[in-house]
Amino acid sequence: MIFIKDNKDEIPLADLRHDGQKTLVAEGGRGGLGNVHFATSRNQAPKKATKGEPGEERGLILDLRLIADVGIIGYPNAGKSTLLAALSRATPKIAEYPFTTIEPALGVVESGQREFVLAEIPGLIEGANLGRGLGHEFLRHAERTKILLHLIDGTAADPIDNMNKLNRELELYKAEIAKKPQIVAVNKVDLPEVCRKIKEIDGIFKSLSTKAFFISAAKGEGLSELLSEITNMLDAVKDLPIGAEVPVKVFRPQPKIRRRNERQK
Repeated sequence: MIFIKDNKDEIPLADLRHDGQKTLVAEGGRGGLGNVHFATSRNQAPKKATKGEPGEERGLILDLRLIADVGIIGYPNAGKSTLLAALSRATPKIAEYPFTTIEPALGVVESGQREFVLAEIPGLIEGANLGRGLGHEFLRHAERTKILLHLIDGTAADPIDNMNKLNRELELYKAEIAKKPQIVAVNKVDLPEVCRKIKEIDGIFKSLSTKAFFISAAKGEGLSELLSEITNMLDAVKDLPIGAEVPVKVFRPQPKIRRRNERQK
């Protein structure tokens, strides 16, 4: 995204999401005339020229937003990096403490004849829409995905509440993101305390008409079923462009056309 910096406002100028796409961000000034324009039959090398006019000056903000088919969202330490590494060849940093990932990570997933790009979108906590944690730094990357994979930490005191709170953050940041298709996966079922709660958690999700996949990213349990669901959902939304959203107003300044008599002055 390209924004024009106008005092404290940021005005959308263009959204360059396709390869080779171009836009005009500032118009150059009208060029000056060299001595060849003043040449005559008697004076073929005149020592006369005119200066060009100054062009536009603008303050711009260039906002990079990663493009991926699927975005993994979830609270810190839910196992997003581990899942990304398990499903793709990506090698994100993995550790047993929150906010291990401080920048988005991408991986290419191969599923049969299908390939898709999976992105880990880290740093989301309650209040992320207000910029808390690493919220604004990464929420924008969720705009460029077709579907969201909501990864829930099975050891959380209330997994359902965690999911609802994070969806609320997405909605408060931008309603279009919260409306994207979602897949819910409960992680860490290899731990005894999570394994004992599977039926209980599954029952709650079913009461909310939500299908939950129970997986262990660390041990690889349940990943084949999850991967199958992801590819099926991608096929269902394959006609949607990546990052489909409400279009922003795009300004395209038109170059000035010099009249013939102006060039001769």
